[in-house]
Amino acid sequence: MVKHDFKVTTKWQGGREEVGEVNGDVINEQISIPSELGGNGHGTNPDELLVSAASSCYIISLAAVLERAGFNNISIDQQSVGTAVFENSKFKMEAITHFPNIKVDNAEQLETKLPKLLKIADNNCMISNSIRGNVQINIQPNILKQ
Repeated sequence: MVKHDFKVTTKWQGGREEVGEVNGDVINEQISIPSELGGNGHGTNPDELLVSAASSCYIISLAAVLERAGFNNISIDQQSVGTAVFENSKFKMEAITHFPNIKVDNAEQLETKLPKLLKIADNNCMISNSIRGNVQINIQPNILKQ
């Protein structure tokens, strides 16, 4: 078994209108409650970080799966949308939907293999594996012809 620790430090002073920070080996961002949820909206927020973690994990996994399947000149442009709901007196991320636009050589060959490759990529993504069963993960791909 391979084990790796990912470490971040977070700091916060004051109430819900304040701004905190999150720092890691690479990340160095201000954090706050989104303005849409009554905060001041400076920097990023945990919800956006969750969606960006899921999106970046999935796009990297998809690129690796496409490469292993023999596709060349891989280019993926992806938007991901996290849908949060307020129910039972608490907020929850209900679903994350990825919309990858995929370009590869031999795009015609990709069309038949894509459903299987999308599933493999999702199963190889650590974030998908971590939130599956609690957050619905949807993938709506688009193959772009070169």
